[in-house]
Amino acid sequence: MVLGLFILIIFTAGCSQKQPTAKAAVAVTVGKVTTKSMPINLDSVGNVAAYNSVTILPQVTGQVANIHFQQGQNVKAGDLLITINPAPFQQQLAQAEALLAHDRAQASFNRVTANRYTDLYQQGAVAKQDNDQMATASQTQDATVSQDEAAVENARINLSHCYITSPIDGRTGAFLANLGALATANQTQMVVVNQLEPIFVQFTIPEKDLARVMAAQKKKSVPVTANIADQGLSVTDGALTFIDNTVDLSSGVIQMKAQFPNTTGQLWPGEFVRVILKLGEEPNAIVVPNAAVVEGQKGKYVFVVKDDMTVEARNVTEDRVIGDLAVISKGLANDETVVTDGQINLAPGAKIIIKESNTQTNSQGGVEK
Repeated sequence: MVLGLFILIIFTAGCSQKQPTAKAAVAVTVGKVTTKSMPINLDSVGNVAAYNSVTILPQVTGQVANIHFQQGQNVKAGDLLITINPAPFQQQLAQAEALLAHDRAQASFNRVTANRYTDLYQQGAVAKQDNDQMATASQTQDATVSQDEAAVENARINLSHCYITSPIDGRTGAFLANLGALATANQTQMVVVNQLEPIFVQFTIPEKDLARVMAAQKKKSVPVTANIADQGLSVTDGALTFIDNTVDLSSGVIQMKAQFPNTTGQLWPGEFVRVILKLGEEPNAIVVPNAAVVEGQKGKYVFVVKDDMTVEARNVTEDRVIGDLAVISKGLANDETVVTDGQINLAPGAKIIIKESNTQTNSQGGVEK
């Protein structure tokens, strides 16, 4: 028993003198801090709106006799869209023309008679009162003829309104009044025509950014890009064309519009898009792969790789993100190395090893597969 106790004490003492195992190095991927010229962008969210949108209303009341377009059809200004039954208006025109012809004949007779009475009055054959009555009758009939002529022109206009044409180039929407329906003048909506070439994207920016936008616009036209994320679509040929004259007091934003040619029909009214205004270029900007920037409780930081292959957690100020690059305004210097993957396993001072990756840092500081 004494011998066994002695062996146990020696074994325990030997175990207590073992050194703790060193922590294994963490495998990470890295990227370089670089400098390059980067655009100064302003982001917003907007929606697409037709350049012109016209709701077609009839100008006369009548039955829809014919529809000359298909829903969703592209039309030109002047194309016939809808015919209102013209028969009642043709009859009204015929009646007005007949009345005009009758009154013109009567006016001609009254004019001749008035001239005859004038001659007789000068000869002393008729009284002055009779002469004045005939002159007045002739003038009254001339006025009646003028009134009839206006009625005929009005009847012609009403007849022409039976043939409804498109006022603009655009695309038709759905039928709003079906064949045979009674259309009421200036009330019944027939169809909406939207002009899609060009097209607007309308959006807002905070009032704090207004001065920057105004300054950029004074130098040259401000390019605008519209991105539709779920379609992977980026339309880059827009330009800022409108800045509202008032900041909204309740929200502190100001309305703006960008115009796009939209010749390929990529933008559609009602779509929500991410809007990017390019206000200029920043030369020699400090950039890192965006994957290197980590969001912490005290703000954003990156893990910087030191010469001894340990990492330092360094707070940074991220000015903006463009694509897969982050522009850093404070906290990093050119040519430093930062961790781009594996940060979750790191702590300040941790040892690292750089693992092989199927991505390489490209010449612009980003990564390419």
